[in-house]
Amino acid sequence: MALLALLPVAVSTAAPGAAQPSWAAQAERRIVGGAADSTVDHPWVVAIASRLQFGYNRSGQFCGGALVTPTKVVTAAHCFYDETTGLPTERPELRVILGRTDITGDEGVEVPVQGVWVDPGYSFQTNVRDVAVVTLAEPQHGNPVVALVGQGEKALYRAGVKGTVYGWGDTVGTGRYASQLHSVQVPILDNAVCAADYPGGPAGRFDASTMFCAGESNGGRDACQGDSGGPMVVNGRLVGLVSWGTGCAEQKHPGVYTRLAALVDAVRRQL
Repeated sequence: MALLALLPVAVSTAAPGAAQPSWAAQAERRIVGGAADSTVDHPWVVAIASRLQFGYNRSGQFCGGALVTPTKVVTAAHCFYDETTGLPTERPELRVILGRTDITGDEGVEVPVQGVWVDPGYSFQTNVRDVAVVTLAEPQHGNPVVALVGQGEKALYRAGVKGTVYGWGDTVGTGRYASQLHSVQVPILDNAVCAADYPGGPAGRFDASTMFCAGESNGGRDACQGDSGGPMVVNGRLVGLVSWGTGCAEQKHPGVYTRLAALVDAVRRQL
């Protein structure tokens, strides 16, 4: 397992130098079929930003995440990879933005990042173990946090259970990014359904050990581009992260999320 420095922390990558699979570019996702929401109601929903890399119009936002302690944000590992090379990449002047419902505005606070940990078992090629923990340089003691799912809370992943996903990404699937935070409620799907929809090949392969799927059977509701790393919450627990999928809100192409209950012990060791 090779190590590459990312910010002050070492980041692991499986299979360095490997080419990006064609479906991996779909990993950045956005909210489709949802409604406007607010960081006032969900203050633990954060934006991850780099103005130097992604510009100033949207505060440099490129991923989402969830504040789980005053100094720790849980997000997706692929947020710290270059989609063209499949390799870890630096995000210059990385910031975490809290309390900014309108990402084009200046409300809330922008907090510098002290370091990033990426699960050493993460693979950009397969998207297994797609989780990272961002450490804030300045503790946010007055900001509410969201509870992490427990390893044994399997009932939260049962088919038909509805979860809510949050993000600032594309709202229609055509590159029309939202300025305001959006959310959408989607039902969790049976693993067999997801395995049939993503059997491998160009569409990607579903791995139930570290992933789960959610979405409507006929499409119409989903996360999408710009929502990567955004939180999926069930009954007040952070159960998943926006990870990957083919297209957005398409029939038989549900959103695929990181199954945090399977990785929570590794995550808690970073808190």
